[in-house]
Amino acid sequence: YPAAWTTVEVLGNWNPNDVTTISPDRREVYQGLCYFDHETQYDRALAYRKAEKPFVMYNDLQVVKTARQWEDDPEYLHRVFGDEREFRTERSPNTFFMWYRLRGGKNGRPNEGPPGYHRPDNDEVEMTFGEWLEHALEKDGEALEDEELMNKAKKLRERRLHENNIHNNNKNKKKKGVQHDDPIGDDDDETKKDNEEEDDEETKRRNYYYFRLNADLKSASTDPMSPSAFIYEQLPFFDPTKRKSSEFYIVDPHQERGINCRFGMRGVTAANHFDMSRNTIAVLGGERRYVLANPDQCTKMGLYPKGHPSVRHSSVDWSSSTPQESWPENFKDARVNEVVLHAGDVLYLPTNWFHFIVNLSLNYQCNARSGITHETAKFIQECGYDMK
Repeated sequence: YPAAWTTVEVLGNWNPNDVTTISPDRREVYQGLCYFDHETQYDRALAYRKAEKPFVMYNDLQVVKTARQWEDDPEYLHRVFGDEREFRTERSPNTFFMWYRLRGGKNGRPNEGPPGYHRPDNDEVEMTFGEWLEHALEKDGEALEDEELMNKAKKLRERRLHENNIHNNNKNKKKKGVQHDDPIGDDDDETKKDNEEEDDEETKRRNYYYFRLNADLKSASTDPMSPSAFIYEQLPFFDPTKRKSSEFYIVDPHQERGINCRFGMRGVTAANHFDMSRNTIAVLGGERRYVLANPDQCTKMGLYPKGHPSVRHSSVDWSSSTPQESWPENFKDARVNEVVLHAGDVLYLPTNWFHFIVNLSLNYQCNARSGITHETAKFIQECGYDMK
């Protein structure tokens, strides 16, 4: 357990780039995990958790309550996070997102990575929740040919641009000596600025965004109006101070590392990787596909080595349309399985388990980590990584 198949079988059956043609509930998937009903199979799920085996929990009423609130009322989170406060958001001109970290540099120049290294296309920007929602709704609307979703995105965009114009006009009026919006009186230059603004907006509409919100107990306790306080109030099942609510998901409350929320748009994929801690992942709106692998498959995953900016992540293009030609031979033999998570589902993922993520629609996902186990450490060490 769990059952597993080759990457050629699983990814060949359903290419990660395919997020529009067949709905997950009508597609045959290579699902290897057990599903447990929180209301009737709690003890069985607990046994799997104690054995550090992955599984999915559903029908947990406290999770369902939050999922219904977030998913059933699309404007709920928009009202909470608004159109002014900006959050760290990942941006990419394509659907693929690869984690990387470039620290330091020399002689005042940024670190460009090891020789021959090419930085992934994705980077980070600051973005309001309202703008992210606008772009995510538009991607869903385009894929589904849903005019209502497209109109919602259009209204959000018009409101954002209107507010931006007011903000920019106010800034110009505050500048010393500025009497009007075109202080240099150069029509050609002003036209150029307008075109650049149009191009910027078009680029934004083509881009893909991964909205991030990290909550921590310190911020939640010191500022009751903070985003952290809101997340902990909404997700008591991830709050280590509320043991009655969180004792199943937060296994080791002394090792909790906050709540990390990632709101994705249709088509976004996150590169395959492993984390050196147990992870509990709740989907609170929309759908996500996870392709999973046991840590004993580590040597077949084509991982970047220690010291690489994308350490612990796979160098293989999982979305390749011609896997037989582009994939390494040992990766073709790697054994994986998959699961499609819906709003209200919670995935328990033990330490070091590999996961590749596909966002099947606009979705809300939050996860929490709580401690490290070492039953799979030998497999990770075989790949050249140390378990602390």
